[in-house]
Amino acid sequence: MKNFFKFLSLIIIVSLTSCRAIVSNPGKPLKDNSLKINQKYEVQDFTAKIHKIKITSVDSRDIYGISKKGETISIDKKQIREVKKVKVVSSIVVGIMAIAAVIFIPI
Repeated sequence: MKNFFKFLSLIIIVSLTSCRAIVSNPGKPLKDNSLKINQKYEVQDFTAKIHKIKITSVDSRDIYGISKKGETISIDKKQIREVKKVKVVSSIVVGIMAIAAVIFIPI
């Protein structure tokens, strides 16, 4: 029974960390209409620093957002290496499906 709970928690952790959509990367450049206002994104710059922000505005040169700490962050679009959109709902659905598969499918 202990192994079952360890396995179950491992599945949940993996599913919550894996459901992110890549909006931009070096092979897929950032377009003007690809970021939506008031959505949460993970933005990685070329110094390998990851900013988890909620986008407040986008102009032709910069992206502006608010971090979890409430700090206003401005990132130059030319300095962005990768942008990922966090998809919490799909992560929860994948976790529930994994739990259901473990419970209902006999081994």
